[in-house]
Amino acid sequence: MGTFGMRDNFTHKEYCFTLEHITKIVFNEKYKDISTMILDEDIVLTEYKNKEEYSKPNPSVNVYIALFTTAHARLKLYELLDILQERVLYMDTDSCIYNDDGSEACKKIESMMGNKLGDLTDEIVSKHNANHIKQFISAGPKDYSMKLDTEKLVSCCKGFRLNAEVEKRLH
Repeated sequence: MGTFGMRDNFTHKEYCFTLEHITKIVFNEKYKDISTMILDEDIVLTEYKNKEEYSKPNPSVNVYIALFTTAHARLKLYELLDILQERVLYMDTDSCIYNDDGSEACKKIESMMGNKLGDLTDEIVSKHNANHIKQFISAGPKDYSMKLDTEKLVSCCKGFRLNAEVEKRLH
């Protein structure tokens, strides 16, 4: 639901590569519901929440704006799916990855792109400075990796912060 519907206290997940990092989380009095999972001999996944007294309320929460924005975005997404049909490789609440085969349907989608509120954006170009995806794989919502024409690898894994060190180890 975006910023207007965001929860205050969500679970944090961190990959830990040192005992010092794990200890810093496990013995922090500000955290609760701490759990750890050994992924291999070098990596431990830690999950935790902030205790209520250390959690800051989100002043931007507005349920009505969140509901309207989500409903409107969903209608736009259904419109895209209707146009693209079987060309869709992946979709989420705010994104759609599709095979651009040069068809009239794909040209129609291109005409819907722009910089105004409600316009579609090509994040491959704007965020990653590339032209197209060479390889793509997905295991479900917010869980995918892609190799761009610039050889850059882009990954999204729900619930994990993919910083430079983690991405280096994953790829």
